[in-house]
Amino acid sequence: MPSPQKHPISYTKSDSEQDEWPILSTNDHELLPSGEAHEVQSSDPARNGTEPSKAVRQFTGFASIKRKSDRFWEAWNVYVNRPWNMHVLVIIGTLFAVGHHLFYLHLNGKEAINQPMMLRYGTVIAFFAKASLGTAVTIAFHQRAWRVVRFKTARVETIDSIFTANTDFSSLLTWSSIRKAKIGTLLALYCWVTPLVVILTSETLSVVVGVFEEDHACTSVRTLNFENEEKVYWRNSQKIDDQYLVSVSLWNSTLDYGESPSDSKAEGFDYYHSSSKKFDMLIATKTTLMGEAIVRKESAAEICGEGWNCSYVVNFVAPGYKCQELASGVGSEVKKLGNATAPFNTSVIAPMGNRTYYAVNDRGEYGDPQMSSHAGGKPKQNPPYPDNFGAFRTEPIMWIGYATVDDLSVPQPDTPGTEAWKKAYTPVLIGCEHYEVNYTAQFNYTGGAQFVEIKRQEYLRKVVDTTYVPEKDPDMRLKDRTQAVPDSNYIFPTDVKKCRRTAAYHSIGSGLRRYLNGTTTMPHYNVNSELLYTRLITPVNYLPIKKFRQGIQSLYEDMIISLFAEPSFSVVSWAANGKPSGIAKGGPSTAYPCRRQRIATSVWLTDRPSDRPTESVCQTADRQTGHSRQTDRPDRPVGLGGLGRSRLA
Repeated sequence: MPSPQKHPISYTKSDSEQDEWPILSTNDHELLPSGEAHEVQSSDPARNGTEPSKAVRQFTGFASIKRKSDRFWEAWNVYVNRPWNMHVLVIIGTLFAVGHHLFYLHLNGKEAINQPMMLRYGTVIAFFAKASLGTAVTIAFHQRAWRVVRFKTARVETIDSIFTANTDFSSLLTWSSIRKAKIGTLLALYCWVTPLVVILTSETLSVVVGVFEEDHACTSVRTLNFENEEKVYWRNSQKIDDQYLVSVSLWNSTLDYGESPSDSKAEGFDYYHSSSKKFDMLIATKTTLMGEAIVRKESAAEICGEGWNCSYVVNFVAPGYKCQELASGVGSEVKKLGNATAPFNTSVIAPMGNRTYYAVNDRGEYGDPQMSSHAGGKPKQNPPYPDNFGAFRTEPIMWIGYATVDDLSVPQPDTPGTEAWKKAYTPVLIGCEHYEVNYTAQFNYTGGAQFVEIKRQEYLRKVVDTTYVPEKDPDMRLKDRTQAVPDSNYIFPTDVKKCRRTAAYHSIGSGLRRYLNGTTTMPHYNVNSELLYTRLITPVNYLPIKKFRQGIQSLYEDMIISLFAEPSFSVVSWAANGKPSGIAKGGPSTAYPCRRQRIATSVWLTDRPSDRPTESVCQTADRQTGHSRQTDRPDRPVGLGGLGRSRLA
C-alpha cells in the first residue's frame, strides 16, 4: 500500500484546510496535523508492531495498570481542556452577582446596624462574583489565544503579546496582537478592569443620616379605665409589685370598725368623704402650679425603648368640663345653661361693677360631713338615716364672670367709675358643666418629652343629671341639705358601682373648681382666688387670658393626663386590656400598637435616591423642644403632632 503523501516543509495549508482542524484540543498530539501525528506514531518501535507480543507477555500486569492510569489522566485532561467548566464558572459568577444585588436590596432603607460587617459581607460576595467571572474569562482568553496561534500566522513577538495580554499591560497595547486577536484583546481588557468590581460595589450603598420609622408593639402603653374605681376598693385592697393601688376618693362608713357592707348581718354602707390627699397634692395642685401635665420621667423609655421616639393613640372615658359663653357686653342678657340660671349677671363685672373676676363654683357642692358623725364617718344618730344621706344630688356648675380688654399686655385703668375704666373693660359670663367624656388622645414621646394632643371629645352625659335649686332639704338632721331636680336622678351610696364612679369624677372636678373659685376686686387688684396660681391669669392686670373658656377645659384635660404619671391610681390601666397597671412594667400581654422613630443612619441604594428620607437632622432636632401637651392656645408652645403618620419619620 502506498504511504501517505508527504508535503514539503515549506508547504502551508489553505484556510479551508485549516478550518478543518479542531478548535479545542483534547491532548497534545492534536496540536499537530494528522499526517505528522501518524509519522510520529509509526516511528515508535513500541507501537509499530516490531516486538509487541514479547513485551506484553512479560509485563501483562504492569501494562494493565498503566493503561488504567493513562485512561484516568486522559479523562482528566479532557475535563481540564473542555469548555464546560468555563460555563459553570459563568453561572456561579452570575449567581454571586445576583445574590450581591439581592443582599443590598434587602439592606436598602433599613437602619445601618453593624454597618462594617454588612459591607464586608457585600465585598466578599462581590469578590466571589469577580473571581468566578474573571476565571471564566481567563479560560476563554487562553482558548482564543490558542485559536489564533493555530489558525493564523504571526511573529513570535505577536504570539508572546497575545498570551501575556491579561498579565502584562504593555502586551495589551501591542497593535499587532490587537489586530490578530480582537476578541482576545477584549477578554484581556475585561481581566484588567474586573478588580474594579470589588471597589465599585462598596459605593452601591449610601449611608444616610435620617429618621427611621417602624410599626411596633409597645409594651407599657397605659390608658384610663374608671371602671376600676368600681372594682378596686379600699376594703379589699389590691397590690401590684408590692404597692397598693389607690383611689382618687376617700370614703366614710356607717358601720363599726371591722364590719363590711358585704357581711350578711351588716346593716350599713360606705359613702363618699372627699378627694384623696394624694390626688389633691400630686395631681390637682402639681398640675395647676406647673401649668402643664405631669410626665413620669421613665415613661418614654418604658414605652418607646431607649433612644426611640414613639406615637400612639388611646381612647378612654373620663370627666371633662363643657364651657359655654352665656353673656358678653355691658347689660347683655344672660342665657340659661340648660335649665339652670346664673346666680349673677354682668352688672357685678367691670365696667359696671368693681370686680374683674367673679366665680361661684360651689352651689350644690357635696357637703362634708353629711351629718354629725364620729371619726370614720359613722353618724352619731341611730338608723334609719335621712333618705338623701350620702347621695350625690347635683354636680356644681362653674359660674364665672370676668372682664376682658383689647390688649392684656399693657396696664389697664385701675380706678372704677372713670371714663377710661368704662371704655377699657368688657364683661363676659360663662357657665361650665361637668360631663362624662369619651376622649381620643394621641401621645407623642420625642427626646424623652411627652406631648399629648386631644384629637376628639365626645360628651356622653352629665356626671349628675340634675339641676340645682336653692330650696333646702326638709330633713333637719342633714348638715348638707342641698336639693336638685329631679330627685330621681340622685346617685345613692347603695348603688355601689355607679356611686364609686361618680365619686371619682366628683373628686377630680372639685380640684379644678377649688382653684377657679373666688374674686378679683378693684382697685388694688385684690385677688381672693387661687386662680392667681394658675396659667389662666395674666401678670400685668391680673385678668384672665384670652380664650379663657378654652383654657379652663384645657387645664382640666391636663389634670386628667397627669393621672398617667401616677400609675398607682387604680384608674391607670394597660391600654391592651384595661386592667390596672400599677407601677409594673409591661410585657407581651400588654403590647399595644404604636409607631416608633429615631434619628439613625440608614442604608440606601445609590440608584434609588427618590426613596431616601427627605427630612434633615436639623428639622428633626427642632422637634425636640416644647411642653408636655399640645393645645390650640397661642400662649403655649405647640408640641409634636401627627408623629404616627409622619414620613421617615
